[in-house]
Amino acid sequence: MTKRALIIGLVMAVWVSLWPAYSSMIVRSSRADFAHLSVAFLIPFVCLLGFNLFLDRKGRALRSSELLGICCIGMLASNMQGEWLAGYFLGTISSPTYFATPENRWEELLLTNVPPWTIVSGLHSTTGFYEGLLSGDRFPWLDWLRPLLSWGSLLAAILTANLCTMVILRKQWMEHEKLTFPIAVALLELTGTSNARSTVAGLVRSRLFQMGFLVVFVLFCWNIASWFYPVIPQVPIMKRLDVYVWQSLPPLWIVLHPMSMTFAYFTKSDVLLSIWVFQLLAFGQAAVFDRIGFTIGESDRWSSLKPAIGWQSFGGMILFVGWGLWMARSHLGEVWKRAVGKRSEVDDSGELLSYRTSVWLLIGSVIFAILFLRSTGMGWGPTLAFWFATTVLYIGLARIIVESGLVFLRGPITAQIFAWHLFGITGMGPQSAAALTLTYTFFCDAKTFGMTTFAHIPRLTAAMDLKGRRLVAPGVLLGALLGAGSVIAFILYKGYYTIGAYNFGVVSFNGSINSAIGLWQTSASRIIEGTGGTDWKRLQFLGIGGAVTGFLLYLRYRFPGFPIHPIGFTISSSEILRSNLFTIFTVWLVKTILLGLGGLDRYHRTVPLFLGMLVGHLAGLGLGVIVDFFWFHGEGHPLNRW
Repeated sequence: MTKRALIIGLVMAVWVSLWPAYSSMIVRSSRADFAHLSVAFLIPFVCLLGFNLFLDRKGRALRSSELLGICCIGMLASNMQGEWLAGYFLGTISSPTYFATPENRWEELLLTNVPPWTIVSGLHSTTGFYEGLLSGDRFPWLDWLRPLLSWGSLLAAILTANLCTMVILRKQWMEHEKLTFPIAVALLELTGTSNARSTVAGLVRSRLFQMGFLVVFVLFCWNIASWFYPVIPQVPIMKRLDVYVWQSLPPLWIVLHPMSMTFAYFTKSDVLLSIWVFQLLAFGQAAVFDRIGFTIGESDRWSSLKPAIGWQSFGGMILFVGWGLWMARSHLGEVWKRAVGKRSEVDDSGELLSYRTSVWLLIGSVIFAILFLRSTGMGWGPTLAFWFATTVLYIGLARIIVESGLVFLRGPITAQIFAWHLFGITGMGPQSAAALTLTYTFFCDAKTFGMTTFAHIPRLTAAMDLKGRRLVAPGVLLGALLGAGSVIAFILYKGYYTIGAYNFGVVSFNGSINSAIGLWQTSASRIIEGTGGTDWKRLQFLGIGGAVTGFLLYLRYRFPGFPIHPIGFTISSSEILRSNLFTIFTVWLVKTILLGLGGLDRYHRTVPLFLGMLVGHLAGLGLGVIVDFFWFHGEGHPLNRW
């Protein structure tokens, strides 16, 4: 990574954090925090690629390795905005004070059970944030400084642990198991880097690329025109068609998403097959449960279609992650030998960090994270249960996305829900319950905090020279710091000095049940109830899911040609996957036909078509935000969704 690439990357880190916050909160246009590969990064990065073609004619173009370094910094920094971090982080530490009333008894139930340094404890400070400062009032620096610095240290530890984990697992995933990394492959194709089959200029000149771009972009332009002339009917691009298969079940969502189609095209066919097959089976299982009246309780926030299926899938994910680590035991053993100074056969000269650095930083970060939650008042049992579930979800989702290319994905349940039902309020007590709610600051909806991005960074940097590769790790961490700092400062400024955070119109601050206030409200209700214990029904389905996944893994390794991959079962209950079901099926069908009729040559020649669709999708979203900014400011039109 060169000096100019680092500077451009850090500027990119700030921009990818700020523009989506301004778009969603001020312009009320498209959000950019849905996907694991955020359009907050992709739109400016594709613009940079286009500008680089102009620089190439001047002989000043960024080299492919420089583009990859910028890509890595921007990818991670884009996780700092929206629900990934800034939204729910600020909402979680400010809402319990602002929304506390004598009627909801939060002062008694919640505020007395959390340390003052974990939240913004001054009512005047939170009132100014949600409603705007009164004339003459000053920004309450001291009330914000303690929680921001405290949580900032934990967030830094989590990011460091995630980076070190992926450095340790890179060789196992890339060289031993040869996982496909569809997202990274698509980005390498866009940048025209080393192993890609063409340059950026050659890709843009491709007829298939132009066709894919124009089809998607023109559809977006048509819909944007309808904003000015309502008589123009909108084209159903990225619009959900609800198909009801059972009267009391949520509908199947029929939608074609260009981003999902692009990355799915680089995914193995057996993985695609397993995803849509198990998703349909999960719907069938839910229909049967509904028909016979079987239930294990209410669904939890950000969980699955049916709680039984969600816990079943999470049991499968636990075994899937455990099996993956067991398969990596030889590699992990060699890494440990090198970390403690013993003779080891594994070579870490090409890694982002040395194995010794990675192992000891990982151990230190884990210990710090555990002790941090303990200092918030959480008991040892809930603390260890939460971090166990978090580890499973982080590694599991990273591994699944590395193989599947699913940019729109959540875990089957959240780590907080796992701890809740493992102990219940009777097993953890009010103080642990309140402390558990604080963890939504960095892990609100089972999408991980930077882990899935870190999983792709080592794959991208493998195409860079060794000297530049070693500068990526500090570069991405510095970019994340700048991104987080800039978007948090922006939200605080807009909250205190303009319209107030309550009026942003985003879920993080609007006081709805899906906002941070809903999380605290749930905790208060459970503390008041005070009778919930270990939920053995959910744990039974956890065991069932583990057994099914174990059987699928056995079939997979006993019969190498077995066409169903266990990945599909571990995420079959993910609610967000419903919007990708039809897309995944369509791409699987197209790939099957192409490979059957034309073989790999036909498959490779069709790649530009799907990359063109991706770029057309990004161009359409960017145009929509620009139009909203100039003509519909404050009353925008959200185009991006999952």
